Amino acid sequence: MDKRKRYLIVSLAILISLLAYGFLILKVERHDSLELIGAYTVLFICYGALITFLETSKVGWLIAVGIVFRLLFILDIPVLSDDIYRFVWDGRLLIHGIEPFAQLPSYYMQPGSENVPGITSRLFALLNSPEYYTVYPPIAQDVFWLAVKLFPNSVMGSAIVMRVFIISAECGSIFLLITLLKKYGLEVRNALLYALNPLVIIELTGNLHFEAIMIFFLLLSIYFFNKNQLWPSALFMALAIATKLIPLIFLPVFLRYLPFKRCLSYYGMILLFTALVFMPMARPDLIHGMTSSLALYFQKFEFNASIYYLVRYVGFRAVGYNIIGVAGKILPLLTLFSVLFYTYKHKYSTVTPGIMLWCLFIYLLFSTTIHPWYITPLLALAVFTQYRFVVVWSFMIFFSYLGYSQTGFSEKLWLTGMEYGVVIFYLFYEIYLKERVQFSFHILPKHE
Repeated sequence: MDKRKRYLIVSLAILISLLAYGFLILKVERHDSLELIGAYTVLFICYGALITFLETSKVGWLIAVGIVFRLLFILDIPVLSDDIYRFVWDGRLLIHGIEPFAQLPSYYMQPGSENVPGITSRLFALLNSPEYYTVYPPIAQDVFWLAVKLFPNSVMGSAIVMRVFIISAECGSIFLLITLLKKYGLEVRNALLYALNPLVIIELTGNLHFEAIMIFFLLLSIYFFNKNQLWPSALFMALAIATKLIPLIFLPVFLRYLPFKRCLSYYGMILLFTALVFMPMARPDLIHGMTSSLALYFQKFEFNASIYYLVRYVGFRAVGYNIIGVAGKILPLLTLFSVLFYTYKHKYSTVTPGIMLWCLFIYLLFSTTIHPWYITPLLALAVFTQYRFVVVWSFMIFFSYLGYSQTGFSEKLWLTGMEYGVVIFYLFYEIYLKERVQFSFHILPKHE
């Protein structure tokens, strides 16, 4: 295809993407299933066109386009996720010197409870988990505090501040992806698989999920680790953990690579830095609130799961009731053992994002709850590998939104089965049925 036609296709894909993102921002609610999936499908087709018809010399230009897509959301209040209201709730408590872990939100609605400015029945009604303690670690809480400190009475203003942090982190992550790709001798344009991905843009920038900041710190940790600078690597790993707890799953990776004493030193630095970050909030209510929330997460919440749903089905057949209380205790242990077994059996000369990819994938397979934004770190790690099943998953997982209606949520298990069926089939295809990637989803095609 000549350059003129390629330029026309790319230009049309950008224009249509701008219109589709604008439509999502201005017109679509979470329960508007047809419009939501239709717009997302259009965005994903345009995403495919952009990475397929890319010219090598245009990588920087398309990364700028990806940043523009994110900036479209700057004045938007998320509609696909209501987590923003818990962020603001926690921030309003913090600016008045009250730890969010101290009490359940419902406590502040009781007669005789302390009156906190901004903690209102109207905001309480918007919370999605008012009977659960907050589960957001210190770095996230610091951003909540600053956002509400700058705009104490405006959810929109607070959302803008949080989004500035997230977009800044996303820009940093894209830069680090490019830097690491160069270091590993891989195609720089692979970064576009993350930078232009509609799921990443909508869920992180649009819906204000702090995986964006966690990914940035994680990539910084990988960057310094590969430069053999362990203390800054440990620092940024600790900051990633203090943003979202998920990076804890990566710690067994270093057992296999580092000499024992050096590994202990690295773990010790991570522990020290993590403790220092948590220290300002280190009180019994933090431990009680976070452990209570995490226990509920593993033993009560269930959404868009894979292996767990199979276990639950067997449990129903065997004992006649939902066994999540038991499964929620066993599955995390199976995750840990599986990750340890993988890292023990797998031989590698250095720690790479590809090793971490499979550790995180194991965790997600055993999880009871998989929201769409949970796989965004997996996509960031996948750009360093030949596997593109995560790209397929980033399209399929969006169908989980079809369970929402104006009256609530009812999961459509046939859609969940279809999602995982397609993803597992494509992964099987990539591993067993093709000769080391001769398919267009592998790496962005080269153009002369």
